[in-house]
Amino acid sequence: MTSSFEPSSGKLRITLTGDLIGGADAMKFAVDLRETLAAQKFNRIEANASGVGFVNSSGLGMLIAARQAAQEHGAEFRLNGAGEQLKHLLEITKLTEILGAA
Repeated sequence: MTSSFEPSSGKLRITLTGDLIGGADAMKFAVDLRETLAAQKFNRIEANASGVGFVNSSGLGMLIAARQAAQEHGAEFRLNGAGEQLKHLLEITKLTEILGAA
């Protein structure tokens, strides 16, 4: 998994690519996100998951932790571009609404 962060006028855009399966990539993402949120104030965080392949429970946990970090910093979190597998996981775990998935 790779992630990139693009801040612009109160909004942080995150692009996620690859498989969301936890591990070292997820830890790096969490650290990078928290550092970015600590450095600048954002009203909204949009995570683009259109480049994401497979997602397991650790990947879902990563997305939930990102939402929690956003809320702790007063920002709304929204997940965009979820593929079929991720959409299905979000639906069966009842996380669609929580993650603002579109």
